[in-house]
Amino acid sequence: MPREAALETLRRVERGALARETLDGVLRRRKLEARDRDLARELVQGVLRHQETIDSLLAPRLKRPLEKAHAVDRNALRLGAYQLVFLDRIPARAAVHTSVEAVKVAGRPRATGFVNAILRRLASSVVNSSAAEPGDAPRRALPRGDGTWAIFDADVLPDPAAEPLAYLAAAWSCPEWLIERFTTEHGEEATLGILAAAAARPAVSLRPAPGRRAELQAALTERKIDFEDEGPCLLVRGAGAVSELPGFDECWFAVQDPTAAEVVPLLSLEPGEGVLDLCAAPGGKTVALADGVGAAGVVLAVDLPGPRLKLLEREVKRRALAQVAVLGADVVEPEHLPRGLKSHGDDGFDAVLIDVPCSNTGVLGQRVEVRRRLDGPHRIEMLAEQAHHLLLVAASRVRAGGRLVYSTCSIDRAENADVVHAFLDEDSDFDLVAEQLTLPIAGRRGGGYAALLRRTV
Repeated sequence: MPREAALETLRRVERGALARETLDGVLRRRKLEARDRDLARELVQGVLRHQETIDSLLAPRLKRPLEKAHAVDRNALRLGAYQLVFLDRIPARAAVHTSVEAVKVAGRPRATGFVNAILRRLASSVVNSSAAEPGDAPRRALPRGDGTWAIFDADVLPDPAAEPLAYLAAAWSCPEWLIERFTTEHGEEATLGILAAAAARPAVSLRPAPGRRAELQAALTERKIDFEDEGPCLLVRGAGAVSELPGFDECWFAVQDPTAAEVVPLLSLEPGEGVLDLCAAPGGKTVALADGVGAAGVVLAVDLPGPRLKLLEREVKRRALAQVAVLGADVVEPEHLPRGLKSHGDDGFDAVLIDVPCSNTGVLGQRVEVRRRLDGPHRIEMLAEQAHHLLLVAASRVRAGGRLVYSTCSIDRAENADVVHAFLDEDSDFDLVAEQLTLPIAGRRGGGYAALLRRTV
């Protein structure tokens, strides 16, 4: 059952596991049908995307803090609350019943009465679960992430006039310190857009392989799968597993966010060039690099050994990318990296891409557990320091006249422009050719940053 799979996943994520990888493993083991797999993904992603808001709705209805409840009970309550407030296609009675059953299956039969009572109490407080307008009582209207609001019979949010940060944090399930940081850097209006994107369900974004766009569009149309253009990508919604889409086996597309898909083209790759791809896993940009250099080129894709690198290796093998070599190494230690390619000269690579580990503040809607892992501004500052070091390593492998792209999935200046401009102040061998910051758009694309540098000497 999808609720049991979701409940197991949420419990493991709470202990530190990654949501997507954990859920994929649970679904493989449980062998659910496609429809049930989709629902399990919706439940896990939705609970994690709105967890702080959900917890704030449950708290007044509990006699003791939610964090003191048993992990099964706590996460079953979150599952039920998400369905009651954010999913209008599931009747309230079914949302309560299936959550209670999940508790029973998870070995907590004595807790079923408790979970049932709390969820029924919450259900009775929802006046309208999918209102088109928030109305004139903002403290009773909760944004659901799809442009509609859940309306309650009493105030559930802080007063936006007296506590604007607390109101936004509770309404959009985002830490106050992060909202304040967004506001300082991007302004109030843009911050609302960022929060809306973080709360929205993202579409599946397909980047067509070179020369395959029209063919892919025709195949989707033939299968009656709706799609929209967004930059270099096609956005697909509600079409089930990616592996079942037309063109998957033929490698007509890669799954990649539109903003991420705009990074590799900055390098203006030529057939036959040699490219170093650092922090490459799980490989979306590696595939684009391989497309750019063609069969006569070489892409050396480097990342830490581990599950993510195995995903990259499998994708390279599935696509039969003979021009891609995968190396498991710690990019932080430059002695592990070659200076260049013997076939292209040992004096550096024609192009280097460094997609650094970052806060992921541009893709909060896609990487739903990130906002819980960001425990304060110090985390961003630490990531920025690491990024600066990685940029130095990447720069040391660029040949004279070669190009370097530095990219992140962050929209925080400390990890982006500050890192690049500090590097340029230190190294006169590089010029800044272009840089772009993209803010996320709800349901259409994530945010990110990319800078193109050229080595002059």
